[in-house]
Amino acid sequence: MDVQLIPLAPIRVVMIRHRGPYDELSLKFDQLWSWANRHGVPGQRTIGIYWDNPDFVSASRLRSAACIEIDATCFVPAGDGLAIEVSQIAAGTYATTRFVGPYEDLAPVWSNLTRYIENGLRRRISNDPAFEIYVNDASDTPPQQLITELYMPVL
Repeated sequence: MDVQLIPLAPIRVVMIRHRGPYDELSLKFDQLWSWANRHGVPGQRTIGIYWDNPDFVSASRLRSAACIEIDATCFVPAGDGLAIEVSQIAAGTYATTRFVGPYEDLAPVWSNLTRYIENGLRRRISNDPAFEIYVNDASDTPPQQLITELYMPVL
């Protein structure tokens, strides 16, 4: 596994939170991008934030958020009935790796990354949430060619 430790500045995002199985987050991404396109919100990257480890938290209690990175000067209009929030991903040191393949195959990659951080790098994982950056668009990319960057906050 090719893992890098990198410092990140805060990332400003507009988001919709989700509680429940992680594989149901895609509906929130659809709602968020539809809202952003209707209001001319210039999104930069698509990001999924994940607060909980599904190995230890039941699927119905998992917390996540569908996010779009936005510029610091971006005006964020009303949510049109959606629970739109402006937030930021915390600055800090992150262990990161890149995965190419279907989203359904990400769970073991996260498990391997966690083990590598704790055992290989001898680092602790912080309480900040992990996140994924979706490099290409699942709507026009074959699943085997999807590129996902994984970021785990470390101490």
